[in-house]
Amino acid sequence: MPFSDLTSDHKQNGMKRMAQAEQLQFMTPEAYLAFEQQAEQRHEYVNGLIIAMAAASRRHNLLTLSFASLLRAHLRGSSCRAYASDMTVNASHKENDVFYYPDVMVACNGSDQKAYVEDHPTLIAEVLSPTTEARDRMEKLAAYTAIKGLKEYVLIHQDKIAVDLYQNAGNGWEIIRLKQETDTLQLHSIGFSITLRELYEAVVGVL
Repeated sequence: MPFSDLTSDHKQNGMKRMAQAEQLQFMTPEAYLAFEQQAEQRHEYVNGLIIAMAAASRRHNLLTLSFASLLRAHLRGSSCRAYASDMTVNASHKENDVFYYPDVMVACNGSDQKAYVEDHPTLIAEVLSPTTEARDRMEKLAAYTAIKGLKEYVLIHQDKIAVDLYQNAGNGWEIIRLKQETDTLQLHSIGFSITLRELYEAVVGVL
């Protein structure tokens, strides 16, 4: 192939890459929330950018649904509600506009409710996977612990029996690490406790 043709190809490829880069658009929070109600796939939102959510594993789904179901049963008759995966939380903080979809969330805000967004969660839990763990431990930890009124943030490993519990101690956040089947996860914000053996019962023998 002549050098001139190679040069032309490089220019065209460069223009294609530039065209792809130009397609990146920033949304306002209001536009994102309106877009998300119509979208077929869920997206999270960080400072104008929308981030498509990846598919979850079988173990991830089972742990999420099992934990949410246990919390829902425990909270029956109270003013608190448990949500799994499909309720957006407003985690905006320090001039950052942020909206996530926690795996599990509990809110006890009474009548202060919106149809698609939770502004005042009491408890948030994320099930860790190899592709999300770093983000859950750093970016989301910083955002969630800045939410006024959040009492507890729970990280549940999907590939081993282990739970990290962050609790708001009033003057800062403390972490409790649970690694044994007989360890008990105690969520003081909603008066709930469960052993790790019970928590992981739904995924025993599941790849």
